[in-house]
Amino acid sequence: MTGWPNVSQPRIVTDTSDCMSIQRGNVVKLGEHYFVIEGNRYETRFGIGDQPKYWVFGAIDLETGKHKIIKTVFHEDFHVHIGVFKVRCYRSPEKEAKVLQVVKNDRRFMQGYTVNDTQNNNVRVIDFIRGPTIFQHVYNISKGHEQYYHEDLPGILRKLIDCMEAIQFLHDRGTCHGDIRNDHIIIDSDTGYYRWIDFDLNQNVSDFDVWSMGNILNYIIGKGINSFQQVLKNDHFEERIRKSLRPDDGSAFYEYRIMNLQKLYPYISTDLNNILLHFAIKPRGIYSAIRELIGDFRDALEASFPTA
Repeated sequence: MTGWPNVSQPRIVTDTSDCMSIQRGNVVKLGEHYFVIEGNRYETRFGIGDQPKYWVFGAIDLETGKHKIIKTVFHEDFHVHIGVFKVRCYRSPEKEAKVLQVVKNDRRFMQGYTVNDTQNNNVRVIDFIRGPTIFQHVYNISKGHEQYYHEDLPGILRKLIDCMEAIQFLHDRGTCHGDIRNDHIIIDSDTGYYRWIDFDLNQNVSDFDVWSMGNILNYIIGKGINSFQQVLKNDHFEERIRKSLRPDDGSAFYEYRIMNLQKLYPYISTDLNNILLHFAIKPRGIYSAIRELIGDFRDALEASFPTA
């Protein structure tokens, strides 16, 4: 199944408490199923490919031969800032297990199940999805921004509506995604569907998902991350554009990112830009629920890129 030459007697792992000790070639036994470990999964955010997730493994199901993702228990606690507010984020295997139950058979989400190992650790077994993240997809489009805006962006944004409605589906059922990022949407190579992954992060703030969606819109509409430093040093932008930038044009989530993208790209519609300004340091307005964002986004999309 692996195609590895000279495979020696494998180590059988039934207790995943020490995830750092699990190595390539080990076989993890979960219930009555066996999975041979291929190695750690890597963080691909911002193009970084050398930061392994030590608690997450690629694996092969020895019964079916299918590729899986094995997520062991990992606890992490940190804070992020949205404007003047400090938000506590923490990893919860139990929360991800709940989401997997809620989204079972829903094509908009990764699929998997939870099984406890011999020490009652909550291990998630996830179906592998082949395809690029939305981060990679946008990054790999080799067009200038204006051409991208007119030719590629409308189709991407229309598919993003499905992603937003998927988050509304979670909220309506008393849970959340918790880690909305542009590398947590995979474009399924087999179906073309946009699919959410990674649900183990949690917060005690109900609208964190909404603010995080603003980061995705900023990245997709801007065809990447447009930072103040990058723009101010780039002669591609006219001097008058560089001089027009103000701190208030920045993102409330990441102050170094420009949220008022219409200043950089004047052809961006005012309707779309007004949505972005809801996520600026001094927001145009506040979306208290994802449903409100979806309504405005649909209207802005139709006004900006009318369908035939």
